[in-house]
Amino acid sequence: MKRICTICARGGSKGLPGKNVMPLLGKPLIAWSVEQAVQSGLFQYVAVSSDDDTILEAAETAGAKILIRRPSDLATDSAAKVPAILHALRTAEAQTNEIFDILVDLDATSPLRLVEDISGAIRLLESTGCTNVITGAKARRSPYFNLVERSPDGFINLSKPSQITRRQDAPAAFDMNASIYAWQRDAFNSTPKVFYDDTLLYEMPEDRSLDIDTPLDFKIVELILRERGGSNRQDAFSLEGKVAVVTGASGILGRYFCRSLAERGAIVAALDLKGTGEVADEMQRISGRSLGIDMDVSDPSSCMSAIERIEQTLGPVDILHNNAASKGPELARFFDPVETFSPEIWRDIMKVNIDGYFFMAQAVGPRMAKRGRGSIIQTCSIYGVVGPDQRIYEGSDYLGMPINTPAVYSASKAGVDGLTKYLATYWGKDGVRVNSLTPGGVESGQNKEFSRRYSARVPLGRMAAPSDIANALAYLASDASSYVTGHNLIVDGGLTAW
Repeated sequence: MKRICTICARGGSKGLPGKNVMPLLGKPLIAWSVEQAVQSGLFQYVAVSSDDDTILEAAETAGAKILIRRPSDLATDSAAKVPAILHALRTAEAQTNEIFDILVDLDATSPLRLVEDISGAIRLLESTGCTNVITGAKARRSPYFNLVERSPDGFINLSKPSQITRRQDAPAAFDMNASIYAWQRDAFNSTPKVFYDDTLLYEMPEDRSLDIDTPLDFKIVELILRERGGSNRQDAFSLEGKVAVVTGASGILGRYFCRSLAERGAIVAALDLKGTGEVADEMQRISGRSLGIDMDVSDPSSCMSAIERIEQTLGPVDILHNNAASKGPELARFFDPVETFSPEIWRDIMKVNIDGYFFMAQAVGPRMAKRGRGSIIQTCSIYGVVGPDQRIYEGSDYLGMPINTPAVYSASKAGVDGLTKYLATYWGKDGVRVNSLTPGGVESGQNKEFSRRYSARVPLGRMAAPSDIANALAYLASDASSYVTGHNLIVDGGLTAW
């Protein structure tokens, strides 16, 4: 794909004179957008169009390779932006003797966008084949409930009167932030406009959606950038503001997983058969927002309704951690040997350990694919990779009963990794990553004899702490693993390396 980025910046500005070259943390405002485009590595050319020499000089210093003198009739206060973008595109193609496939325009007054937002909008455009993508943030007001218009006679009415009585039933409304526009070049060149029949929205958070039009805007943006450390890139390991869904959240490891995500800034939705309210309360104390839903992952309708509620309450899901696991209705029967293992218990366990993972992915994955981004992590086990050494269970117990690793557990966890690889290749084109997380043995109530025997098998000489696995989860959930998909991350102290 040949891509070009245009940045159009007029010299005249009534709200904030000279804003496009005003110094923002030591560099001209225009330079922020130029540097973002260059740093992304996504464009053959970055072209800046302006009627002002100072702006063009600042853009060239920041790395723009094509400088375009905008005609005076496209630089007036009343001139629309789309004709200026079209002029920039055609001029750049004439100068380079190139015909591009993708056109992206960045607004010079929106320095809070991240490089990741640019790549996300392009990925959404190219993966769906839609005509164009615009960016926006979820609106604070709804035209169905609290956004009003004044009629010619001076009276106030709702912008969109309807029969909808509950806010959560209303269609989501978004504020266009004008930060990024992305088009299929041929469509824009023949019919230049912003809205087509198949226009899609790439959603950005509110704190990256501010643009500068007044002195107050400038001060707010400067403050945010200063707190960010003056960077166009977010900390790759940060989960700030991302919505993360964790199944099996009330379990021993599940709560650690929720805490690890929340401590890194994620908004956690805790799902389990019961006990999620307590988990959500703890996560809310950590990150400010959370939601607990008691539900059943083995029921497709329960999965779908849970995700719908989460997206209505917390926002679009960015991370799904499939972590629920079942030991069946009777714990003692879970440890039965192969010869006497109950077919009914086998099926009950598989309904959660395999079916539940598929149903949750089925509920979340298409939504992620439509938005062009997302990370799905699925908990596996080393005993889905290798067979268990039955010798370590001699003299071992768990909660006062003899234990082993039953065949149903190994079979289900091996199946999960197969599902991971399938979904990774299925949704990869849509920007959705799917990976397995495989813990080794974790200290969770086993007796000393088991811990001693197990640790003797591990090159690092110990069982895992819950934090060892939770930190690996945070990596797979974050942008630090943005080029990792279809992978099984084994965190076992080296046990499977023998």
